[in-house]
Formats: sequence, C-alpha cells, structure tokens
Amino acid sequence: PSPLMYLTSTAGDESSTAYLKLREQALGIIDSGVPSDLYMAEWSMPDGVDALDERYWGYANPSLGRTITMKGLRSASHAPDQSQFVRAHLNKWVSAAASWMPLGMWSKRRTDFTGGEGGYLAVDSATDGSKYVGIWARPDPEGRVVVSVAFTTESNFDMWHEIARLLDADPKLKLAITPSLHLHTPEKYKHRTTQWGYGELLKWTGLIRSFIIEGRLVHTGEQMLAEHCSRAVLVKAENSQVISSQRSPGPIECARCMIIAAALVSAKPQNGNRAAMGTSR
Repeated sequence: PSPLMYLTSTAGDESSTAYLKLREQALGIIDSGVPSDLYMAEWSMPDGVDALDERYWGYANPSLGRTITMKGLRSASHAPDQSQFVRAHLNKWVSAAASWMPLGMWSKRRTDFTGGEGGYLAVDSATDGSKYVGIWARPDPEGRVVVSVAFTTESNFDMWHEIARLLDADPKLKLAITPSLHLHTPEKYKHRTTQWGYGELLKWTGLIRSFIIEGRLVHTGEQMLAEHCSRAVLVKAENSQVISSQRSPGPIECARCMIIAAALVSAKPQNGNRAAMGTSR
C-alpha cells in the first residue's frame, strides 16, 4: 500500500549490484513459499529455452502487438551481439552463449520427485557475504541424483539454524561446507561434515556437467537454482574446467553447491546399492 522504495529496470549485468541483491532476495522468498514485505514482478523469457524461439518472446514483452512488434524483435535478434538482444529485449540477466551447459538443457531436467532422505547438504555463501544457500542432493528410485534448494538465508545465524533443523530431522543427511564456514560447525555434526573448496569444484564441474547432459541429474524446479545454473560461465583452469563467479553475470553460489552435493552423492552408493559390472561373450 505504501512502499518505501519502488524500483523498475530491464535486466543488466554484474555491475547492477543493488538490483541483483534485491532480486536474489526475492527469488529466495518465492522458492521458500513464505510471504514477505518484498514484492517482485518480472516479465522475462523462461530459463533454459532457445532465445531465438519466437514462441517465448511474448513472456518478456507484455506490450507485444501494441508498442512492440514481432517484426521489430526479429530485426533486433539479428544483431551481431546476441547477448544484447537477450538482455534488452528478452529481459534475461544471462548470456546463454557463455553458459556452462547446452541451451535449454536445464529446463528439460525437471522431476516431480521431491522426497528422499540422506544424501548431502552443500552450503556456501555469496561472494559478498550477503546470502547463504544450502543445496540438497540425494538419489531417486531410478538411480539419478536429485537436487533441490534446501534453504536461503541472509545471516550466518539463520544459516546454522537451517543446517541444524535439516540435520536433526534426517540422521542420514551429511553436510558439505566451505572451510570459512566450517570453523563454527557444532561438535555434534563434525563426524557428518565434509569440507570443500575451489579444488573440489575444479575436479567435479566436468563430471556434473556430463551428469546433466546425460540425464543422470535432475532438479525439483526452484527458480533460484535455475537462474544460477543458467548464468554460470565455464572457464579453463589447471588443465580442467570450472564455473567462475568472476566471469558469470551474477551470483552462482547455488550452482557451486549443486556441483559439490551431486558429486558427493554420486560417489557414495546409497541404500546399500553396489556398483556392478557385467560381461558378455
């Protein structure tokens, strides 16, 4: 009824720090399902679809047919720098050409399976310390790895509250956390805790990328995870490939946690399942 601040903008890039922070906060609220005083409305192309698929252009252009024409959008889409078209006309913060996975792949990997137990809860903070996220990975009945956003918080205190709530509710669940956050891990959880950092991200990014492409990793559809996975940019480092927070046009901490949690789950047989090898003559 009487907001203290009203912001409106088209999508920008990583320099739009204030807007990105508020938008990330809003996406976390939407995924949690808990109402808040912060309200966000956005008209943009869905994540993971082909930017040149005209069926989706109307999502980002509610005035299409009035002040904007399909002819004008087609003309703009032929510009040499397609990232400018995606940002200015489709209202996307991501450069699909630099994304770490094939265009449209993430949206095809959604599953309706939301249950399960055990697995790993990977936790990390935003590079500026403004947000903490937890991604839960576990196996599904078909042997795939399922990933979900377990929580997002804006304080270290709330992060530990969420971690304790999840670990207490599921004795089989294990924690994977960065060294800077591990310092304050309660003693009763340390035997269930693994530390991870850039080295693990470097080793496992390629593995999890192949899992996504092959359909061996699926997700439960949270918007923030979709955003982070769609915008993550792949770079070469130390004869390997890794997603880069510096090169990506916005936060990607959910994608980093997803890689770690999924890799740890895939490396450990669940529910007594054992690897098998068959031969034929």
